[in-house]
Amino acid sequence: VHVAEDQQSAVVISIPRDLIVPIPACPREDGEGSYSAMSAQQFNVAYGYGGMNCVVLTAEELTGLTIDYSASISLEGVAGLSTAVGGVDICITEPLYDRYTGLDLPNAGVNTIEGFQAMQFLRTRYGVGDGSDFSRIGSQQQYMASLIRKLQDGGTLTNPAALYGLAQVATDNMRLSSGLTSLDTMVSMARVLAEIPRENIVFVQYPATTNGAGRAVPIEADADALFAKILAGERFTLADDPT
Repeated sequence: VHVAEDQQSAVVISIPRDLIVPIPACPREDGEGSYSAMSAQQFNVAYGYGGMNCVVLTAEELTGLTIDYSASISLEGVAGLSTAVGGVDICITEPLYDRYTGLDLPNAGVNTIEGFQAMQFLRTRYGVGDGSDFSRIGSQQQYMASLIRKLQDGGTLTNPAALYGLAQVATDNMRLSSGLTSLDTMVSMARVLAEIPRENIVFVQYPATTNGAGRAVPIEADADALFAKILAGERFTLADDPT
């Protein structure tokens, strides 16, 4: 998530977990030495290789952005946070069933999901689209966009008591980098989100395509153009039918 310097726009970038990227040398989590750099690895290898520090370093090298804060959340944490906000509305065009996650939404249209069901929805890939990680990213971004709408419309982001309550829930359900462990820092971030016009919050996927081996690979020209705009603080919109 990148917030522009004027705090009037934000971009949320999803990186496919199977995107083939180089992984830089990463410090061991116990502080004893480093892991060696690797080439042509799936992005999610970074987490198993060197934890969240390695994910951050890999993402920084991939995007050119400096990442000041990071957090990881368990599946149980996702369920807990979705319940804490009273559920999130998602809209589906047809019934959705995924035998791998157990997700069963029998009714098309708007469904309010929370708890374990929210976790199932965010994990599903075989129940939506072409069954790829790209389709799952679409579902996750729909969920996050709906969550932002709910928090903005419900006045939660301008209610200090509610914000501190949610920050405490986040602390209880997430593993946070040292800069995020202060509730005051999280509340300050949330208050910025309250002031950003909704039309200035854009969700994108790291530009990628599928190679002959079925792996996601970067589209470097598109990525360069995207991150040049983000680094310059330029606002942009997506095409009517973006890919």
